[in-house]
Amino acid sequence: MTAQLVQKRQGSFVFGAAALRTGWTWRRAQIRVGERIWAVEPTGRHRIGVTAHAGNSPAVRLHPQQSHVPGPGGPVSWRCWHRGAELTRDDGRIRLEISAFARGPVRVDVTGDWPDLDLVVLTAVFALMTRRRHRTLIIAAIAAATR
Repeated sequence: MTAQLVQKRQGSFVFGAAALRTGWTWRRAQIRVGERIWAVEPTGRHRIGVTAHAGNSPAVRLHPQQSHVPGPGGPVSWRCWHRGAELTRDDGRIRLEISAFARGPVRVDVTGDWPDLDLVVLTAVFALMTRRRHRTLIIAAIAAATR
């Protein structure tokens, strides 16, 4: 198992040679790996799943009911909880954990071989962070409505 960190640098989340850039609402993002750029967005308004795509077909789809990542192998399983998530396929696993502090790094534990690891990890980070932002905005709306 290899433990790595996704760090925030100059407004982007950086993992290896890839960078994730998003707006303050975390509704859409871009992942840049070298010269390639993928658009990342939630699959629905509740932000349960996300897709990363370059063009019309998704390269990565993370959803509890149906997930897809690049490369050969069996079916992919994606599950997430309050401050973490796990992606599994065959003997491989990617486990992410968000720091308790808003500006802290995201810890990534990787087991097995994963093609396009940078793209998959940053898509998973977006999936976690967009859900966190969605919860925060709902809490703020409820607090404002009850005043």
